[in-house]
Amino acid sequence: QKIDANHITHHHHSQMIMWSTSTPAIISFAFLPYFSTRHQFLTSSLPRSRCVATSGINSNISNEFSDIRRGKIYIQNNFITTAEVDALQKDIQQLKDSREFQPSGLSNRVLDDKNIFGTSDRLSCTITPDLFKGDWQHSYVRSFVENKLDAFRHELHDALFPQQLHVNKLSDNEVGDYLNEASLERFKLQLAEMYYSVSPKGSMLPRHQDERHEETKGRKGWIYETRRSISWIIYLNDDWGPDKESGNGGELRAFCRKCCSDAYCGSNDGDIQVGWLRGVQRRRINENTEFEPVFLDSWVKTVADGKYNQDENYGNLRWRPRSALYRIRRDSSSKSTIPNHDIDRNQSHSRKYPCREYLSKPFGSDSPSWPSETNLDPSDFVSALASQLYDDDLQQRFVGTEDIHDSADINVVDIVPSAGTLVLFSSVAIPHEVLEVTRGERMAIAGWYHEEQQTFPDWYGT
Repeated sequence: QKIDANHITHHHHSQMIMWSTSTPAIISFAFLPYFSTRHQFLTSSLPRSRCVATSGINSNISNEFSDIRRGKIYIQNNFITTAEVDALQKDIQQLKDSREFQPSGLSNRVLDDKNIFGTSDRLSCTITPDLFKGDWQHSYVRSFVENKLDAFRHELHDALFPQQLHVNKLSDNEVGDYLNEASLERFKLQLAEMYYSVSPKGSMLPRHQDERHEETKGRKGWIYETRRSISWIIYLNDDWGPDKESGNGGELRAFCRKCCSDAYCGSNDGDIQVGWLRGVQRRRINENTEFEPVFLDSWVKTVADGKYNQDENYGNLRWRPRSALYRIRRDSSSKSTIPNHDIDRNQSHSRKYPCREYLSKPFGSDSPSWPSETNLDPSDFVSALASQLYDDDLQQRFVGTEDIHDSADINVVDIVPSAGTLVLFSSVAIPHEVLEVTRGERMAIAGWYHEEQQTFPDWYGT
């Protein structure tokens, strides 16, 4: 991997972010449809007797996996063998011959381009149980790869489990409240999406993020039971080099921030990260800039009054969900805080969430400080979130997860798509792009591990 902070490409953001104005419900992505919440093998109709996956898994990878939660990229060379790569390549070819691949609509896009696809657009094929099988000697490898990835998801889950970070800082009673059964259930990873990708010469993928907070997806924000947590990709190209004089291009470029050593990024107790606080280490600016994750809690229980105590579906309401920004308490001396603004005192937030330090009062789309526009540009959305923070110091140090304008604070990691290489990274915390393919076809099999999306609290609609 190459780290070069001087080669940051700036792309125009044409996406719009939609803040929910009713049900707690960033953008709906043009990727692949979500699959069922409970893990069912995506290739279940294929024979599984030849898919026992015991090789290719490092025995001491917990520390490397945990680095994903600190904003780093996990790379494992030779995750699959040359023979397996060859079988996947032949499976891709038979699927192409059967016209199973379709333009993804993500490459080389510009605003208002009328959705016209050219010969350089990336092609993709979603892997499902009923996908064309063709020659079983080639198609069986889909199930093999799936089983191999599923075999270490439990170890991946344990390494990424965010609550473990603070257990040793809490009392026995606090641990019992914080690590409840519901919290544990939310973070069970599921291998939920798989697809083939073929990128011909001239194709590229602009900078994007694979997952965003539910509150920024409009009506689609809370309709799924799972969401993307960890992105993965396995490259299938032989003799593929970096884009120099004789290279092929197509590198994955990831934009990584240095997460504080005692903090985790991505999500916390079901709340997705929406930004960072720059240069915080016990309130001192570091010599090497570190960033502290900021999360959005969408279920702060507030009193519904005035026009908000009526709902066409639920009738008279007593409670109303609001949003609030918080960070994780990083030492036992800091107090757990919750904004004192029409909060249900009986809920005892300080006891239920002992590790949270709230940085804003509860707010929503109707808050005076929130923009009146229905759709917000990503930069405007970040500004709107920053305006909710308690003081100027927090507001000035807040940056969005996709805000990479300051190159001095970013590690740019370029990954050459070499055959058999596995790459894992946070779907929430790592903006990334694919550089232009200059020669040949870039092939990969990719997808996402999902985690359970938050369920509505029992007081919602009462």
